[in-house]
Amino acid sequence: GFPNTQCRMVDCPVHSTYLSEDFPGTPLDITKPIQGPYGTGQSGPAFGKCPVTSNTAFGQDDDVKFARNLNLKKLNAFALGHGWYFWNFKTELGSRWNFLELVRQGVFPKNVSSYHDSEDVFSACDKEDRGEFLCAAKRGIHPDDLERGLDYACSGNHVDCSDIDTKFPTIEERADWAFNEYWHAYRYSGATCDFGGAAHLLSTNQTPPTPSLDQHLHLATSPFSPVMIVVWCFVGVAAGIIVVVVAGMRILARHQRRKEYSPLMTVNV
Repeated sequence: GFPNTQCRMVDCPVHSTYLSEDFPGTPLDITKPIQGPYGTGQSGPAFGKCPVTSNTAFGQDDDVKFARNLNLKKLNAFALGHGWYFWNFKTELGSRWNFLELVRQGVFPKNVSSYHDSEDVFSACDKEDRGEFLCAAKRGIHPDDLERGLDYACSGNHVDCSDIDTKFPTIEERADWAFNEYWHAYRYSGATCDFGGAAHLLSTNQTPPTPSLDQHLHLATSPFSPVMIVVWCFVGVAAGIIVVVVAGMRILARHQRRKEYSPLMTVNV
């Protein structure tokens, strides 16, 4: 199918690349405006030109690397949770949908029904499984969308947002903190970093948009953060040692006092 977002136009094949000759609509009339077969929305061939997506639609520098990572994650999900992976098109105009071209580029394993460890399919989602991401608010979206996401994250005692307005001056920073807290707390229960389209995941080797010192301090001092867990472990061990030492000193002092006892009267036998 043709994409809803028409990033660029390329020459359409007169005979479809995946429909046989004499199929309805072929050969394509290159003198007519938009006509079927239609894709998503109102996209379709017009005057012999067909819409395709851009190779940089997601801001990636290396489209082959981007497509490989994305497809390996898809294969991982299907292999571990859904069975066989199904691909619609053997060839297509847009490279993102052209299976044979993707295989030639090394974006797909050569055998998509039997994977080797070296093909990285089974390790493609390790970072997601470990939660090595920040769930942050998208920039440039309407504040109402962020407010609705905040209402969801902070409702039902999911996240303690009682002092969020004093800690973070902007709605983007408040959403950054609340979305990230909620996602990390509930991702094992199936929570996603979406919040009605107001959030997205950022790799931890990237700096989240417009971070604040208060935000980092709050995350570091959260009762359930790794730093605070280690601190409380040390505090617990130290408290236990103190209790044992004090108890031992009291027992020793009691024994010392017993040695100093003298009988009240002498008994002659």
